[in-house]
Amino acid sequence: GQYTNLQFQAYNLGLGEFFEDVKKAYIEANKLLGDLIKVTPSSKIVGDLAQFMVQNKLTAQDVLDKAEELSFPKSVVDFLQGNIGQPYGGFPEPLRSKVLKDMPRIECRPGELLG
Repeated sequence: GQYTNLQFQAYNLGLGEFFEDVKKAYIEANKLLGDLIKVTPSSKIVGDLAQFMVQNKLTAQDVLDKAEELSFPKSVVDFLQGNIGQPYGGFPEPLRSKVLKDMPRIECRPGELLG
């Protein structure tokens, strides 16, 4: 499912002819985000970052070097803020701090805030 979802998203974004690049970027995006356990929301986040990288011709190093000035996909920002929970092993630094700057962060399970 992960692969077909990524392929579908890539084609919808006009990246169909660059799908091999998207697959390679997926590996790099996954590393940047801390090698996430893949479930529907997390695999989409990795895919969104991979497609963002291909669209903007960014390497993993470019993402790290330019993170403070890039406009990341909402799913990536939401993830780094902690809106879908805490990843096993914690959030990737310094990427998280560079992307979020002074944006709010959730440092607990999001459900705990529902009160």
